[in-house]
Amino acid sequence: MSSEKYLVTLANSHFGSLAIDFLLKEVPAKDIIATVRDLKKGEKFKSKGIEVRLADYSKPETLSEAFKGVDKLLFISSIPGQSVSREIQHKNVVEAAKACGVKFIVYTSIIKGDKNESLLSADHKYTEKIIKESGIKHSICRNNWYFENDELLWKLCGNEGKNLYDALGNQKIGYALRRDYAEAAARILTHKNPKEVYELTGKPRDLKEIGEAIKKITKKDFKIIEVSKEQMAEKMKAEGYPEIIVGTWSFMINDYLKGCLNFESNDFAEILGRELPSLEDSLKELLK
Repeated sequence: MSSEKYLVTLANSHFGSLAIDFLLKEVPAKDIIATVRDLKKGEKFKSKGIEVRLADYSKPETLSEAFKGVDKLLFISSIPGQSVSREIQHKNVVEAAKACGVKFIVYTSIIKGDKNESLLSADHKYTEKIIKESGIKHSICRNNWYFENDELLWKLCGNEGKNLYDALGNQKIGYALRRDYAEAAARILTHKNPKEVYELTGKPRDLKEIGEAIKKITKKDFKIIEVSKEQMAEKMKAEGYPEIIVGTWSFMINDYLKGCLNFESNDFAEILGRELPSLEDSLKELLK
């Protein structure tokens, strides 16, 4: 009897590698396919008995070959701002999946994907729409923010004692660890009766709560200073924060203030069969 074939795209990404590690706990390595954009970077998967195929979202011909014989596809969203737009890349993936007879897609979207007003949401809304229109059975993982997205910020406060500038006011962000999102995706991929949509989010926290948790863990006595969004970038630069942090927070601050990432759901616990790690335990993983 033939077994189902599971394919994970962007396998070399942090998310993809974690998802494969969790998938290996559920299905044999021989039934897993990992796709990469450079076959030379697939050796770590081959050493585990996983088949490696070439797939580039911007090159449809690679997708039509990569998806042959695939039953279930973990479609990890690409990074926005590339030379080929994310909409075109994602359209290529969905069309190839349909042409190759893929039976089930799990797609990594954004929290509240159908209603989210985030600057990052348009491509996800489009992708959810074309997946639904494809007629392929699917589950949408609407992921909230990763703690790792701001890992450098937490480390600069916790390890170097830099002050934390809080322009969020009363708004909160539903952080969770990347590994929990990846485990959820792998579990949904192998689930016998998955839901169509999973709203995956940690408990929403404000910066004051996160800052106090970091202080407790590291014993660093930095200050948590309330500022306006207009003051934030200037204060961060004066504190010596690198441009990557200042730029990211300047780009995202309006989304944060609109509550785009402030959402609660029990879907994580439902699919994982456990609660997420506590705030302190999550931060400890990043502050080692």
